[in-house]
Amino acid sequence: MRKKKVERWDQFVDVIEQIKKVASEIRPADFVPFRIPVDQSDMSLRKLEELTKELQSLQKEKSDRLKQVMEHLNTLHSLCEVLGVDFKQTVNEV
Repeated sequence: MRKKKVERWDQFVDVIEQIKKVASEIRPADFVPFRIPVDQSDMSLRKLEELTKELQSLQKEKSDRLKQVMEHLNTLHSLCEVLGVDFKQTVNEV
């Protein structure tokens, strides 16, 4: 029983750490550390599932943002080629 409790707690800690990491990557300027009450009395699967959904939501947001940045860079690259401007210099200026 204790082993299962420790394993569940490790799962909680792992998900919370991943949430903190992703949140700080996508919102570094206005990042407020993710606060979750460290309450070992509520280590239910439902709570773990909620945290996992939050993590998935943040990961999707990060993926969407990266995709958008890549699209903007591709557009900028195409425009630089058409205009005969150095792409790397333009990116560095931005």
